[in-house]
Amino acid sequence: MYEGLKILIIGMATVFAFLVLLIGAMVSVSSYFIKHADRFRDEDIVLEKPSNELEQVAVALAAIKAKRG
Repeated sequence: MYEGLKILIIGMATVFAFLVLLIGAMVSVSSYFIKHADRFRDEDIVLEKPSNELEQVAVALAAIKAKRG
């Protein structure tokens, strides 16, 4: 009985410690990206939109063909 309780406590403490470390890592990475937001501009990413309906169909078909192989 006490052996199972001991394993339960050790397992829950391990999971809790991992989650605390994971949350800490996420907060630190988030603060880094917020602090250095000027390095990651949206102007660097250019997405061209298809101009007409036939181009949209062609893009969709090409994506399906690429996905299937």
